[in-house]
Amino acid sequence: MKNSSNSLIYLLQNKVYRKLWGIGFVQAIMRWMELTALGIFVFQLTESPFWVAMVGFAHILPLFLFGSLLGLFSEKYQRKKIIFISYFILSIINSLLFLLAIFEFLELWHILLGTFFSGIIWAEDFPVRMGLISDDIDESFLSKAVGLDLTTSNICRIIGPFIAGIYMSYIGIEAVYISGVIFMLVGSLIGYKLKESNNSNVNTNDNFRSYFSNILEGIKYIRSSNIIFPTLIITVIMNIFAFSYRNMVPVIGAESLLITPFLVGVLISFEGIGATIASTILSLKLNIQLSNRFYFFGCIIFLIMIFLLGINDKFLLAIIFMLLAGMSMASFGITQKLIIISNSDKAHRGRVLGVLAASIGTAPLGAILLGFTASIFNANMALVIFSILGLLLCLLVILNYRMFLSTDKSVKR
Repeated sequence: MKNSSNSLIYLLQNKVYRKLWGIGFVQAIMRWMELTALGIFVFQLTESPFWVAMVGFAHILPLFLFGSLLGLFSEKYQRKKIIFISYFILSIINSLLFLLAIFEFLELWHILLGTFFSGIIWAEDFPVRMGLISDDIDESFLSKAVGLDLTTSNICRIIGPFIAGIYMSYIGIEAVYISGVIFMLVGSLIGYKLKESNNSNVNTNDNFRSYFSNILEGIKYIRSSNIIFPTLIITVIMNIFAFSYRNMVPVIGAESLLITPFLVGVLISFEGIGATIASTILSLKLNIQLSNRFYFFGCIIFLIMIFLLGINDKFLLAIIFMLLAGMSMASFGITQKLIIISNSDKAHRGRVLGVLAASIGTAPLGAILLGFTASIFNANMALVIFSILGLLLCLLVILNYRMFLSTDKSVKR
């Protein structure tokens, strides 16, 4: 068995992986910086938790609308071209938003539309960039590759919100958009220089015989698995009842914790610190046979932390809850992709990853419901209600799929 240091050396020596890792870095740092800054900015602009939630809604809506379609596209077209074109277009969109901000013409609908387009980049990351990683990396190194990728994303969850807090305290939203121009151009350039392996696009001779028949075939494949299917069901539950909580953190910071935009950025960064610590350890030490257990219990702990954050009004305790939420989020994030990739065959993997993206794309429903609930009660009470519902539903799934927590290989396909 190859040790951790050899795995890391192998990954860093792989030119394709290094480029894909670089693309993931620029996408992640921009995502976390943008979401944090826009949450602060929109709350300052509207003083409405609902419209803050709509920022998260607009960002994740493309996953729901286009997740499965992008999964199919990733099997039919050159993935490097998808990355190059989409990142270049987003750099142009960020340029327009920067100009609108500079000349003080920026309105709420501009922000939501721009966030929607940036969400498309995130939506394509699952079937396109992760698909390339799974095609190019030897299976024995796959868990380490996914772990290193997520660790990098989690580091960006520290850096991005911290930078956002500085920008919103001392410069303004225009700094976020000009950063987006730079990051997206870098990602586009790296995508242009990518080389795809011969294993990519194994179904290109299919010529889109039917979009819906391809999607239905993928869903049928997923439904037959006692591992992939409950994984996706829990993914839907977490994205509706758990992960939209981030949209409320700027509101809780202003209304309950009574902290500045800079400290809101610091608070959100602690989620990234916890995620980085946990993902680093898991990427080096995780036994793939225990992935299902780390996935499920990561969900449970995360929901408990959201509940505690909802009943808290102390900044220091909020930091602890965010730190532990980040650690449990990392357990969920690493094992989610690993379970999907390791339990699906290469012929169906693009579609399965596309359905994963669509499952994550159910979060807009959570964002709307959370924003609506917060407008009726308050942001803290909304988190309490949603975390309790999420816990109950996750437990219900595991009661129906008890074999999911088994380490017996025969349970898997």
